[in-house]
Order: sequence, then structure tokens, then C-alpha cells
Amino acid sequence: MATRAQTRTLSQGDRRLRASVLFAVAAESLFLVFLTVFLFNHADPKGDGMEMVASGAAFMLIFLPLSLPAFLLAKNGRWLVFAAILAGLAAILYFAFWLEILDELHIQAAPWA
Repeated sequence: MATRAQTRTLSQGDRRLRASVLFAVAAESLFLVFLTVFLFNHADPKGDGMEMVASGAAFMLIFLPLSLPAFLLAKNGRWLVFAAILAGLAAILYFAFWLEILDELHIQAAPWA
């Protein structure tokens, strides 16, 4: 027997919010792939490879606790505002993480900085 939550349809605003959260999580997932390739290309060939730890840290500390729950909530159409908050917080943390990675690799973040 289907429950009321399973049979309810999403409003137009909820559908847009759901699509926005799913888009944000997809962009964050692609950023993880980009980050891994970027670190692989900028790793010191004579170093110990510790640069690659950043990909695992981003996955464990940002993707698993924030992006993945946001995706699951949005996919099911439940708690969409909370899913949007999680996805937004993950995006902010990914940006801060990116700036830290650039600083650690001694790459200038912007030409005007």
C-alpha cells in the first residue's frame, strides 16, 4: 500500500528546486573528477604522492556527508530545502578546498591576486 508521501506530486517550485539540487550535486561530482585529474597532472613526479590525498579528503569530508545526502534527498523529492542547504554548503566548501589546494601547490589563484 502506497503512503501519502509516496503518492504526492511535486509542485512546480519543488520540481525546480529538485532540478537545481541535482544539477549542483552533478557539478560537485564533476569537480571531484576534475580535482583528481588536476592533482595527478600537478603532482611532483619525484615526490611521495601526498598531493593525491586531497582527492580522498574531498570525497570523505565533503562529498559523503554533504553532496551524497543532498542527492538522495532530492532524488526522492523529500526535504528539498534541506537538500539545497547541504548542496550549497558543499559548493562553498569545495571552493574553499580548491583555494587551499592552489595555495599548497604554490599556484597563483588569479592573475590579479
